[in-house]
Amino acid sequence: MMWIKKAKGEEMKTKWKVSQNPKMRIRNGFFLMVALVAVLAASVTISATTDSISDINKAITAGNAQQLSNYLASTVEVSILGKSGYYSKPQLVSVLADFFKTNPPRGYSVKQGGSSSENTKFSIGDYSSSTGTYKIYYVVKKESSGEKLSKFTIDKK
Repeated sequence: MMWIKKAKGEEMKTKWKVSQNPKMRIRNGFFLMVALVAVLAASVTISATTDSISDINKAITAGNAQQLSNYLASTVEVSILGKSGYYSKPQLVSVLADFFKTNPPRGYSVKQGGSSSENTKFSIGDYSSSTGTYKIYYVVKKESSGEKLSKFTIDKK
């Protein structure tokens, strides 16, 4: 029960009731729908965020540079086997395709991952190939278009 003050200190008991006014029911229903849509949108955004790291790891496991291109920023800081620089998205796809062709995957296992307060996440893993084992480190940064790889490093172990 709720107490509502009337004029000059008088009080009246009232119970919460569903409004009999059709306009009020429509308005209340509308607000409920808006709240549900907001909750669903937030959950989709959260799942999309966590899936990007998973998808990047799957692309590395498969040695699929084209699949990785979905998560590349327009310019990425890169270091592959000692060659460093800033690569455009098409350049990096080409370089990674060559790396994966020369070093076909046998497996990839994530060793460490985490996030920072600057809307970035990182992952470190071991990439196994017939030519050896490589450490792969990458950083994913949250951008307006989603999470994008901003740094990518491959070193021989």
